[in-house]
Amino acid sequence: MANPRFPASYVAILSEMLKDYGHPTEPMLATVGLSNEYLDQPDASITDQQLRHLLETAAKISGDSALGLHFGQRLTLTSHGVVGYALMSCNNLFSALDLLMKYYRLLMNSAMLTIEQGTDHILLEHKNLGQDLMNPNFDEEIFSAGIVTAVRQLLHREKLPMELYFVYPEPEHVEEYHKTFDCPIHFEHHRNVIKLENNLLQEKPEFANPSMLKIYQQQCDKLLARLDDKADLSSSVRRMLISENSGFPKLEAMAEKFHMSPRTFRRRLQDEGNSFQKISDEVKRQLAEDYLRNANFSIETIASLVGFNDISNFRRAFIRWTGESPASFQKRQRP
Repeated sequence: MANPRFPASYVAILSEMLKDYGHPTEPMLATVGLSNEYLDQPDASITDQQLRHLLETAAKISGDSALGLHFGQRLTLTSHGVVGYALMSCNNLFSALDLLMKYYRLLMNSAMLTIEQGTDHILLEHKNLGQDLMNPNFDEEIFSAGIVTAVRQLLHREKLPMELYFVYPEPEHVEEYHKTFDCPIHFEHHRNVIKLENNLLQEKPEFANPSMLKIYQQQCDKLLARLDDKADLSSSVRRMLISENSGFPKLEAMAEKFHMSPRTFRRRLQDEGNSFQKISDEVKRQLAEDYLRNANFSIETIASLVGFNDISNFRRAFIRWTGESPASFQKRQRP
């Protein structure tokens, strides 16, 4: 069975949504081996397969094309458990976002949050390190709506000075985006990011409490340590490669990041039945497929984005990975 990735509180929220759609939740929970008694436990968690099944069922019975946005909107701070309470205890939004980046894996074990500081803004970006929960666009809707909801709750502000950027084309339910975010929204961008103005960063949450923050951080650290105990080097390398915005480092550079010699780094991966080249290819393939599926970029641009200076090398690599050319894959995915 896969390691748990999500707090069980997410299922409670989805169950309420299903009730709103007029569907009983108990039989459906049973199909994924869950019960209300289990979900009531404070440290209960669920796997991606369990949440995926429930989301697919909810989407099917509701016909709600914007289910990702609506689910993300219901992810209140308290639904995130101890991480949410830690966020509420921070002294300002900047500290809260910095804390969220550190503990993001406690909410989504196979994902990471990155924050880039600009001169007058910050950029928040969610990066999936494993299989999509539903599909890249749906997952991005959950993340964006969830983050915006959290910031609004922290600052008690409905209107935020922000802009949102998405790599995919404008969806049919674009009006739901405008209702959800109430800000400028851009599609067919080269990255999925939330852009927040810097003047928000020093605003103070209503329940800021340094003493409680220390307690919550200690609890988060224990949970994170427990999670890291289960992690292997291959997963950590994959996580770091996806987080790199400046290209794909060579084996020697990556080994240095993990404070290992290239020989030790290579041997550790071999002990896990893996190699740096294999992991790098997996990440490049994942990113290339996402761009080809969701972004209106040229093949040349996508080749560059995934670390290929020569388009012919990218084409050969993609054929080796998938059995078809990038152009053929793009045409089949987006008729």
